[in-house]
Amino acid sequence: MRLVLCTLFVIAVSQGASGFLTGFPKHKSETALARMTPERLVDEYCTEYIRHRYDVLDRYRNVLEDYISRDAVNAMLPSARIIDQYDPTTQEGGSKTRGDRADAVWILLLDLDSNFIRLRASEEGRVAIESIRRLVQRMEAAHFDARDEYDYWRQGRYNILRDYLQEAEGINYCDEAIRHTLTLKYRKAMSDEALLQFVTYLIAKDSRYPGWSKREQYEDLTQRNEAGNTIGYLIMKNPEPFYNAYLEYQVKFKQRRDRQEEALSRWHSTRPDGREKGRVPPEGGAQSVRAHSTIQVKAR
Repeated sequence: MRLVLCTLFVIAVSQGASGFLTGFPKHKSETALARMTPERLVDEYCTEYIRHRYDVLDRYRNVLEDYISRDAVNAMLPSARIIDQYDPTTQEGGSKTRGDRADAVWILLLDLDSNFIRLRASEEGRVAIESIRRLVQRMEAAHFDARDEYDYWRQGRYNILRDYLQEAEGINYCDEAIRHTLTLKYRKAMSDEALLQFVTYLIAKDSRYPGWSKREQYEDLTQRNEAGNTIGYLIMKNPEPFYNAYLEYQVKFKQRRDRQEEALSRWHSTRPDGREKGRVPPEGGAQSVRAHSTIQVKAR
């Protein structure tokens, strides 16, 4: 997310700020927005994005995002269709209008995934993720991944979208804030594998966990960078829901592990060689009960 904001800011400055100061058509009232379908809200978001381009202080776009987030799942298929319409390998499909609308939508999806609801928790969200994957592939076919000294934004768009695809399928910046919160507030350090397992649990428990808390900057006074400055982290303003969920996860993980070890022990007491009558150890044997990263804990 930080990469997105920094990149968009550089581009905005390079294009000049005059566009931010001119008048724009009247925005719709919240009463009108409340009556709009998710598909129309997504379309309105695209229009607003094109009007204000890279104005990260655009309040109306934030209002639109809030209304879209209320029924986010039903906004994902319309978003996927807009992304699929942009094909930079063809003249018609690669038009500026289609490119701008696709940019608006994947930025919207990034914000939804990081701040409101994980995309991969629903079938509609997974369709949206696949549409992003296909766009990345079309960008590669159109050589967006190659450096162009005369068009910085081509490669920038590709790099950001590729990184976002990895976040949507793995650990995003909300999850990093959770890791920093648990580490700094509760001394619960987590590897990438452990964090991904915990995120999988959170998605099953409540796919809207990114909205459990706002985030804030935290300065770690115990660490310094090479320049001698304190290191800043993004953490959760309200850490308690995440810590409680982590404790629940640990209990469920231990219960699952104990059941597997008990089953394995019973099996060894009757089938010590693991080969009699073609039988194999339960749950994949001893390795599966010891490897944290291979155990899936289901939320209830």
